[in-house]
Amino acid sequence: MISLEEARELLFSKLKKMDYEEVSIEDSLGRVLYEDIYSKIDNPPFPRSPLDGYAVRGEDTKGASKENPIELKIIDKIYAGYASEKELGKGEAIRIMTGAPIPNGADCVIRQEDTLEDKDSIVKIYKEHNSYDNYCYKGEDFKIGTKLLKKDVLITSSEIMCIASLGLDKIKVYKRPVVGILNTGDEIQNPGTKLKYGKIYNSNGYFLKSRLQELGCESIVYSLICDDDLEIIKAIEELEENCDIIISTGGVSVGEKDRVRISAEKAGYEILFWKIDMKPGSPMFGAHKDGRLYIGLSGTPVAAATSFELTCREVIGKMLSSDEIALKEREAILMDDFNKVSNKRRFLRVNINSKNEVHINNVYQTPGQVHTMINSNAILEVRPNTSLKKGDKVKVLI
Repeated sequence: MISLEEARELLFSKLKKMDYEEVSIEDSLGRVLYEDIYSKIDNPPFPRSPLDGYAVRGEDTKGASKENPIELKIIDKIYAGYASEKELGKGEAIRIMTGAPIPNGADCVIRQEDTLEDKDSIVKIYKEHNSYDNYCYKGEDFKIGTKLLKKDVLITSSEIMCIASLGLDKIKVYKRPVVGILNTGDEIQNPGTKLKYGKIYNSNGYFLKSRLQELGCESIVYSLICDDDLEIIKAIEELEENCDIIISTGGVSVGEKDRVRISAEKAGYEILFWKIDMKPGSPMFGAHKDGRLYIGLSGTPVAAATSFELTCREVIGKMLSSDEIALKEREAILMDDFNKVSNKRRFLRVNINSKNEVHINNVYQTPGQVHTMINSNAILEVRPNTSLKKGDKVKVLI
């Protein structure tokens, strides 16, 4: 039996980092950027107006007020997407819309609300302005050569906006890890069927498929298999042909029908560890073969989900070179007592709110209580042989 940290390091030492592929920015949401992105343009690419109004020379507005307006002659009108061929001279103004290029000769923009357009192409200016008031400079946002995005960043809608503003339609991202999901156990049957006595529904498989999708992975689900060595070996060999990593649930303990770890060895996998000093999920194992990892999780639902977050999720983050996928630690205040003392390191499903208050989702948590997953957004560690009291400062993994 080893520590959680030791198990992680063993898995990290054998994982294979993902290669890259080029995708359209429309398909890049939730992917991890493979390379730094530098700007090849200034943004904005020209001086532009930040509002609707009039492009003028600041010196022509000196002394302007509501009581003493200054009159300028309108010589042109510019809409966004177009430019004026005229150069502004003394005593002149050009009507301009938000986003349009500021014309040559103008050095500021007066908002429409501070003006009144009169007949005969005359505009009255009611407010004095200085040069470069309401003036967006060329390259004000960023200039050519600026590093805008660092490699390994997780791409959100904000990054996509930035990439699109550079005119890029394709980018390099890490390939999605393809994860094989294997659910074992004579007692399991899929939802949508009438539950037989002695059976339970397969919640683990549905959790893994959806969780992996949330983490940016593709998955291949193998049909439920019974606790038989030949069936398990066949499933492993079929999955490994197309998968970067295999994750299974069930069959990892010491019972007569716990055959997954043994079957993995028979399929050629070298066992890295078996049993982690933690609760729930202790009997899990890790193995590898030809650069491919195999992680066998407990079949008990909350144990499988918790140990997935603490191990598989971290492995996926490393495969994608992304720290953003890893669990994040936060200090908080506990709002419940927890008196169940154990000689093992425990991890509880909890909810942390915006006030950094932590509520334990059922203080009598057991590994089979699926309902404790609902409204859970963090994991609380309880050290061996300790209890926790309401008001204690604790650290949770988000």
